[in-house]
Amino acid sequence: MAVISGLMLTASFPSINMPFLAFICWIPCLFALRQSTFLFCTILCMITGLTHEFTLLYWIVPTLVTHAKFSIMYATFICMVIACIRCCWFVTFGSIIYFFVKKPWHLFVLPFIWVGLELSKNWGSLGFPWALLGYSQWQWIGLIQIADIFGVYGVSGLIMLINVCIFLVVLHVCESQWKFHSISNYLMFSGLGIGTLSIILSLTYGVIRINEIDSKIKTSPHQKIMIVQPNIPQHEKWDGNNRAPITKKMIQMTFAGMEQGVDLVIWPETALPYAFHSKHQLRQYVLDSIKQMQVGLVMGSPSFVSQDGQLKHYNSAYIINKQGEIQSRYNKARLVPFSEYMPYPLLSDLWKLLGAPDEKFVPGRVEVHDIHGVSLGIQICYEIIFPAYARTMTHNGANVLINMSNDAWFGRTACPEQLFSMAVFRAVENKRPLVRAANTGISGMIDPCGRVVSATRIFETNTMICEVPVF
Repeated sequence: MAVISGLMLTASFPSINMPFLAFICWIPCLFALRQSTFLFCTILCMITGLTHEFTLLYWIVPTLVTHAKFSIMYATFICMVIACIRCCWFVTFGSIIYFFVKKPWHLFVLPFIWVGLELSKNWGSLGFPWALLGYSQWQWIGLIQIADIFGVYGVSGLIMLINVCIFLVVLHVCESQWKFHSISNYLMFSGLGIGTLSIILSLTYGVIRINEIDSKIKTSPHQKIMIVQPNIPQHEKWDGNNRAPITKKMIQMTFAGMEQGVDLVIWPETALPYAFHSKHQLRQYVLDSIKQMQVGLVMGSPSFVSQDGQLKHYNSAYIINKQGEIQSRYNKARLVPFSEYMPYPLLSDLWKLLGAPDEKFVPGRVEVHDIHGVSLGIQICYEIIFPAYARTMTHNGANVLINMSNDAWFGRTACPEQLFSMAVFRAVENKRPLVRAANTGISGMIDPCGRVVSATRIFETNTMICEVPVF
């Protein structure tokens, strides 16, 4: 039963996308826990967690095999270690159930406990709030509008509440007990009422908010934003001989996709695989081309700054105006641990011995950047999974959220779709349109209600122009 719960939980996320399973996924595990000892309670939740995390994050294995040249066994071991670490939240959940959920009506505290555990996944340098329970509903637009009040955590709490309500019905029908307490008719019908009312209220709020935002979209000015998805294989991107061909391809795709009235062009993360602000000979070619097209550009490129005799490297996004001038630069604020930086320097030597890359990026600051009357909240790659960054940018005046990424690392796995599904919630939470440009996809535009207006397929070369509301 614990394994079934873990598999159902994974199946509710991309790329399987069976979101209804999220509302019943915890029932098998809870049924197994109903009379368990402390040891068995924690073991069962651990099994659920390991099953879910390993099957959800399986894409780590082919990524490490392809790009880090690890063996399949070694990559699988690392994936299992990560799954074990993330499994700690499930073990904690099981422990709390044993100690504090003594009577059947105590089950109603589980949504609050689960939300608290999800919130803790943001903490620390190793915080990784990937695929929280609420993200499974990214396609149910009417339900997830409550995220602009409670965040994705509110949707997670609602899902867990429905699990509890249905579980009480299952216990009653099966004439089973919870910790030697029977389920009364009153408790069962109360659970049904609470669950039904919660769904009705959430959907009602969703309809009201969608109508409000749709009216706002109709009366707001729009910007024509072009997204360029160049589809450059990862093994070609960092070959020094490909700098000129890649730069020319980006310019040619932009020229070819241009329409009259395009206001802004978005290129992906590290679209140009060299430090753009340096005196590189290709820099002027890009600036002259932008000036000729008379369009703003936001594009990704590495950068470095010399300070106190040391070079500080950044993963950056450049904002270039219609006059072909570099207007500002955003430096990625949340770096990927063990990939872009080493969170624990004492482990640096050990990590190198394991064959990991020696990256030394420095984090930047959360900032909003203005260009031609539009304020952009730019987030690079997995920054988008941390709600606080988009919320801060919106609070500071961002009209449009931008997510730039290079998902070529992950191949044809579920990772790009999982990342895209989480971006949907940033649009809903902040009621701002979100434009996503990814090297190999998924690129697209998400409206302030979380509807995917347009999206590319992965591993296709494409450009698209989106009418983006600005308010």
